[in-house]
Amino acid sequence: TYNTTFKRINLSIAMEGVESLYKKFGVLADAKDKAGQFEEEYLAILSTIKNGSGAEKRLCASFVPRFFKSFPDHQEAAFNAQLDLCEEVEAVIRREAIKGLPDLCKADNKLIPRMANVLAQLLPIESHLDQTIVKHCLAQLLKQDTRSAISGILDQIVDGKDEVRPAARKFLLERLTDCDKYFPNLTGDDELKTYMIEQLDYISRDASYPEFVELMAVASCIDRRKTLKMLTRMLDLEKPFDPTQGEALERFCMVLPLVLKYHNKSNSTSSILKFYGGVLPVFSQVESVDHQLLLLQGLAETLQSSVTEEDAALCLDGVFSLMLSFLPEKVPGEEENVESPPSLNFSALECLTFSLYRTAAVVPAFLKEEDRLAGVKKRVIYLQRASNCYMKRLRRSAVKEDTAEQVTLKTRVVKMLWNCKELCKAITSEGSYKPDITLSWRKEYTNVTNRLYTPLVSDSKRPQAKPPVPSPPTAKRRRGGAQQVYAPPKGAYSGNIGSATNGHDDRGKGSSSRRKYSK
Repeated sequence: TYNTTFKRINLSIAMEGVESLYKKFGVLADAKDKAGQFEEEYLAILSTIKNGSGAEKRLCASFVPRFFKSFPDHQEAAFNAQLDLCEEVEAVIRREAIKGLPDLCKADNKLIPRMANVLAQLLPIESHLDQTIVKHCLAQLLKQDTRSAISGILDQIVDGKDEVRPAARKFLLERLTDCDKYFPNLTGDDELKTYMIEQLDYISRDASYPEFVELMAVASCIDRRKTLKMLTRMLDLEKPFDPTQGEALERFCMVLPLVLKYHNKSNSTSSILKFYGGVLPVFSQVESVDHQLLLLQGLAETLQSSVTEEDAALCLDGVFSLMLSFLPEKVPGEEENVESPPSLNFSALECLTFSLYRTAAVVPAFLKEEDRLAGVKKRVIYLQRASNCYMKRLRRSAVKEDTAEQVTLKTRVVKMLWNCKELCKAITSEGSYKPDITLSWRKEYTNVTNRLYTPLVSDSKRPQAKPPVPSPPTAKRRRGGAQQVYAPPKGAYSGNIGSATNGHDDRGKGSSSRRKYSK
């Protein structure tokens, strides 16, 4: 038929093109170091990329990188031709072309930043196999020249498309977690580390908060100490706190959690607590409620580390006064029935009670001076009662119809109320009670289910216990019941049991009772 004949003609033409390519390849391969003299053959291979068949393009994807260094005058055309093959729809051609990209850089290291930039753009590719090949090619460039390859990737993190930037950050983070394997030149090269930290610092200035967190994670893998120093500088702790500067306050609330994350025992928090000594007196002037909560959470997290007596004294008065401002001055008694009880900000009070507990534990004489605790004990106990009351109500609420997000939220609120109750108990006990507190916003709430958090399930919603299975008639009775008396066996031979003597009387006293056997 016509279709069959047409296919045979196309196949014949394709085979002729493949054979022609192999002949040109043979000429260049046989020439070895003198391959540059056969410019016509190499240009023919480049021209085949535009109009050749699939089989011809696949061969070109491996032929072009092999003789790339032999034709410096045509490197730009060969570079662009190889990139065209990387955009082919046919996966076999595309993957073969991507594998050949690092070979182009062996002729000239100056191409590495450009090639790393190109490969970074290919990271969001859908095919998992293609992604693996791209990452492998980038790893080759990083081993060949780490600084040049990093500069190409960072260019895409700065100016890349929306889908490229997170993919490039993720690639760097994955590779930096194992520096010895993927960055052999980075371990002892302080100049390279400084360069990378400076570049990440520059990029982070225009980044969103999620991007900023990822960039700092990358930086911490490079050098944790330099990253902490950079973040501490961003806090700008030397300037006095101004509650009207919204941008500076936003930056402080964004950077402080990361400073505490990369903080270790050898680093002092005195500068942060000294800064909070100026924040607490003007805390009420902070307009944003979200910023207020973030400031209080940052203070509580800072006090989680070891605190000296001097550091605690910096913010102890401010914490005590601010906590009282969140508590009602007149509290109802236990037996009073109040229609509208005073409202409490439990989120802020969790932070403040924890901060007071941590600082007062270092300076125990503070609460005893001027009878401070005696004057506010009723208000603290009221907070303890209110936390316990709301916690019981929340635990009794039915959650069968709630979504997973609602169950997680309720679990976190229960943890917050429990912390408030335990901290109030610790404060009023004057050091005799020391609870183990995990701040509610720092606790992991993954895979929260009613089965794991049974206090959130009402008794009516819990599964009913299975009725006991009746024991069989032959089962052994429990203690206290009628005990069965053992009955010896009866039969033709039962009478001889115990009466066989074999002509000897084995009964006797002492050692003579043992049976004696004659040799």
